[in-house]
Amino acid sequence: MNSPTWLRQSDKPLFEQLDWDKPERKDHAGKLLIVGGHVHALTAPAQSYLLASSLGIGIQKVCLPSKTKSILGKAPFDAVFIPSTTSGEFAKEGINELLEYAMWADTVLLSGDIGRNSQTTLLLEEFMQSYNGQVVITQDALDTLSGSPKEIINRENSTIVASIAELQKLAKNSGWETPITYTMDLTKLVEILVEFSKKFSAGIVTFHQSQFVVAIDGKVSTTKSTQDIDEPQSWRNAFATHAAVYQTWYPNKPFESLTHCAYLLK
Repeated sequence: MNSPTWLRQSDKPLFEQLDWDKPERKDHAGKLLIVGGHVHALTAPAQSYLLASSLGIGIQKVCLPSKTKSILGKAPFDAVFIPSTTSGEFAKEGINELLEYAMWADTVLLSGDIGRNSQTTLLLEEFMQSYNGQVVITQDALDTLSGSPKEIINRENSTIVASIAELQKLAKNSGWETPITYTMDLTKLVEILVEFSKKFSAGIVTFHQSQFVVAIDGKVSTTKSTQDIDEPQSWRNAFATHAAVYQTWYPNKPFESLTHCAYLLK
């Protein structure tokens, strides 16, 4: 049974109308900027680009470190490049160019394969402080921002797609006192996320006990997965990409769009 704070989604989508109302024309279907990759890993941004295309996003660009240009050759997507470190990750000097590309987009997806370079961390931290638009964050892009989590969880227009381990770290680093554990039951996690999402502005998506869990502004939805999902790895990029596309289409319906993404991926 659903309650005002906990909606359980089953075989029927709770917000089916979103698929009926989504843009039919490509020139009305929004602009997405995907940020990720380094010279040794381009999988996450490439997968996000292909998936967003299949979902029907209007226009998208992939923002990469400049050193990837030599290994990429003729890119299979619309690539733009900003300064990189000598080792091929994003450099902090690229902040103005990153902000310029972000201002073009309706939504920015920090998709992963960012690497662990300290300059990349400084770049992303400054970006999150300076940019006011819609951002979806997942995988190691989230990990690299976890050292100063209040910059992302206190920020409106942010969606965090996190494993339980990442959510645990975010909560601990933000000063949240109630521990989040692998062994807690779903009801307890929902109770925590109701309160957590009242205190912090960002939308939260995680996966626990075969359930997608969405939390925004004191409301939580859960959707049982019918697939055998490898919780720490396999689902986050797909969910973050769906979230970036649907929140581009429905910027004023974050809870509904994230809950519908859970249904589409279950």
